[in-house]
Amino acid sequence: MTETVYTNYWVSRIGNVRKEHGSYRSEEEAIEGIKAWWELHKEHYPDAEYKRTNSGALEVVYQDEHSYYRIEKREIEGKLPTKSYKLKRRGETDALRLKYNLNEESCVFDELAEPFRDRLIVAMADSKKARSFIYDREGRPIREIEVK
Repeated sequence: MTETVYTNYWVSRIGNVRKEHGSYRSEEEAIEGIKAWWELHKEHYPDAEYKRTNSGALEVVYQDEHSYYRIEKREIEGKLPTKSYKLKRRGETDALRLKYNLNEESCVFDELAEPFRDRLIVAMADSKKARSFIYDREGRPIREIEVK
């Protein structure tokens, strides 16, 4: 079974870098994912430009011409990743803190305040992906970890 999705990519023309952020059911959800990412990073771009390309992709130019977001419509096999999650128990989060040798300023997804967890789920559109990072106390990713 195929499903039409809209995938966010952050693109930098410097170094030709392209990073996937998440896939969504609609283009509007994809735009909300970009805005959630900005919010988590305390960034605000009221003058962002939305440009439709000849291929139909939507590009969001937000600061300069060197980096932008691109939302592409594509078909995937199967379903989108789940956005739902169940919080880990205290002992499980303590074990993860020990495993990754976290200081007081770092935390795993389950230790974040609910508003940060909610914004991360909107920004990444995948609860497993959201759990695959160590965060600062304000929900900004510090580094990626392996999640089982």
